Amino acid sequence: MTGTGRDAQAGGEEDVFGTIHGEDGGRPGLWQRLRVYLLSGLLVLGPTALSLWVLVKVFYWIDGLLGNYLRLPWFDYRRIPGFGFVAMLVTLLVTGWLAHLLAGVTVMKAWDRALARLPLFRVIYNPARQLGEALLSGKRTVFRQVVLVQWPHPGTWAIGFITAKPPQALSEKAGADLLSVFVPSTPNPTTGFYHLIPSERVVPVDLTVEQGIQMVVSGGVVRPSDGDIKGGGAA
Repeated sequence: MTGTGRDAQAGGEEDVFGTIHGEDGGRPGLWQRLRVYLLSGLLVLGPTALSLWVLVKVFYWIDGLLGNYLRLPWFDYRRIPGFGFVAMLVTLLVTGWLAHLLAGVTVMKAWDRALARLPLFRVIYNPARQLGEALLSGKRTVFRQVVLVQWPHPGTWAIGFITAKPPQALSEKAGADLLSVFVPSTPNPTTGFYHLIPSERVVPVDLTVEQGIQMVVSGGVVRPSDGDIKGGGAA
C-alpha cells in the first residue's frame, strides 16, 4: 500500500459528504460509520421520496376529479385508475388549443368579461386568473419586488413580495405611502398574509422573485449563493 493510501485510510473514510473521522481524529468506529451512512442515505433518498409522495398524491387527486364520474358500461361502470388523469389532460389541452385559436375573438372577450363581472364569482375568478397568468405564463407582474418586512412582530423579519399599488385613497387615510406586500407561508407560498405597509418600513432586497419563492418553500434550506444574487451580494 502506498503512503498516500495509508494516510487516507488513517485519516478517515471518504463518503459523498466528506471525511468520516473518529472521536480522537483517527479511524472511525463501526457504529459511527453506520450512523453517517444512515444520515447520508436519508439526505439522498429523503427529498426523492418526498417528491414522489407529493406527485402521487397530486396524481390521485387529479385522477379523482373526473375518474369518479367517468365510469363506462364496457367496464361494468367500474373506475379505471388513471383514466380521470388522462381525461383531465385531454380537457386542458383542448381548452388551451381553443383559447389560442379564439384568442382576440369577440366571443372569448365577452365570456371573460361576463365571468369577471358576476357577483361573488368574480371575487374568486379575477384573482385566480391573475395569479395563474403570473405563475404559468412566465409573466412576473404580480410579484414585482422581493422585500423584507418586520412580521409578525417587530424584530422578526420575513420575506415578502410587493404586489399591485393600493388605491391612493388608502394612503391618504393612513397618512403614509402604503405598499401592498404579500407575505407567503412555508411550504405553500400560494397562501399567506396580505398587508398594507408604509414604504419606509419595507426593505427591498436584491433577490429575484424565483429566489425568494425558493427560500420560502424550502424554509430557508435552499438559498442563493452571494454570487447568484442579482446585486452580486454587495452591501
